[in-house]
Amino acid sequence: MAIVWPCGLSVEKYAAAGREIWVPRSRCPDCRQEMVFWSGYWRYVREKDERRLFIRRACCQPCDRTHALLPSFLLHRRLDPVRVIGWVLALGIGGLGMGKVAARLGVPHSTARDWRRRHRARAPALVAGLAALRVELGDEVISLPGDPEQAALAALGALWAPRQAVVELWALASLVSGGAWLSTNTTPLWAALGDRRFMAPKPSKPTQEVV
Repeated sequence: MAIVWPCGLSVEKYAAAGREIWVPRSRCPDCRQEMVFWSGYWRYVREKDERRLFIRRACCQPCDRTHALLPSFLLHRRLDPVRVIGWVLALGIGGLGMGKVAARLGVPHSTARDWRRRHRARAPALVAGLAALRVELGDEVISLPGDPEQAALAALGALWAPRQAVVELWALASLVSGGAWLSTNTTPLWAALGDRRFMAPKPSKPTQEVV
């Protein structure tokens, strides 16, 4: 499972830090205990050229589980930064053909189409999760477009508007979805607050009530 943390560094500066990259400690999404760092792994991100990044991992010793700690400029299992993916989606959903979008932003046409297909399938869950988060934050209820893809972008924009001074739009998308904005999982998001840093946690298993 990936945990996304709010990273203010550019891809270039993050990559330059190598293994020395500073990452905040996180709590386990299941038991809420503070985790310890547990090595990490290298992965690539495509920004002009491909850059190699070191992704730290954290281990929850009570649960005996490890979690990847992703910077907020990434999505889980996606090569390109989330802002590039976001631009592609916004232009495509806005009516520009995906071939033209791909050419304008310099991404493969097949990749742009895949992002759009995943977003189309994921959109209802995204809208549900963002609406739940707005309620938890005490934001005003807003009306959304009838089209799920447009509604997802509108809900994200509304969530971001009062917070744009502290986080970029598409970094927020990664934070609130736990890096799973384009996940193959179609279940609703359950966004959380506080020390979970807007991570979408895995629902806890129900426990038997003791009478």
